[in-house]
Amino acid sequence: MSKLKRMLFCWATGKTSLIKRFVLDQFDDKYITTIGTKVTKKEIFVGTEENGADMTLLVWDILGQKGYRYTQALSFGGIEGAILVADTTRPESLQSLKEYWIPSIISVVGEIPMAFLGNKADLKDERTFGLKELEGLAKESGLGDGTVCFLTSAKTGESVEDAFYSLAETLRFVTVKAKENIPQYFVDRGDLHNLVDVVDHIVADFCNQFGGLENATPIIKHQMEKAGLNLDNPAYKSVIEFINGLASAETSFRTPEEIRMNRTKRLYMANNLSK
Repeated sequence: MSKLKRMLFCWATGKTSLIKRFVLDQFDDKYITTIGTKVTKKEIFVGTEENGADMTLLVWDILGQKGYRYTQALSFGGIEGAILVADTTRPESLQSLKEYWIPSIISVVGEIPMAFLGNKADLKDERTFGLKELEGLAKESGLGDGTVCFLTSAKTGESVEDAFYSLAETLRFVTVKAKENIPQYFVDRGDLHNLVDVVDHIVADFCNQFGGLENATPIIKHQMEKAGLNLDNPAYKSVIEFINGLASAETSFRTPEEIRMNRTKRLYMANNLSK
């Protein structure tokens, strides 16, 4: 029987292209921002013929922007391993792993096996850090022996399969007690500093009411596209249209009173912030 393992991908530095390279052996230069979308399932065999195992990897690509910590926390529930990607041509991406992504994951699910990837290894002349810095970050973060580091290229395929298989091999022998129910604290006004925070709270709340991130993602993405919502820099008008779109979508699973209450509290957050 194949062992099922759930992996998480973090940080918007070509990680979607890395997943596509691993699963389909293809490369796409166009990066499309996602919101906790389950990207794919990959069946693999790890180990030797005498001592091996079939494994099924569920690979999730999560929202890459900083500031969406409530939405991201929903993605963390149930993960058993994580692949954190930095762009070797952007030193700030390595710092982001250290200051944001590693603490965020550990704060929700504790220490789990991780792989650190330095992507765009094919751009040797533009590289600002290498394997030594990745290994130093892993050591500095206090992560265990299950941590692996690779320089990868989604474009050429360099070390992409090695990274996935290496983490899968670790997960084969490590049992992680997955935390499925991640608590969400909705409408803490002290947490609302900008419209990114408002969108983050709204998305997390809608997901909780709609049965989780996986179920809610198609609706959220559709309503964001209709509203023209830019996740990096959401405009007030787009946020209001997004709120109204979610209220319309809720007619299939909420009572009129519940819909009114949800819409009212979401509008209150956006309007109170805009004053």
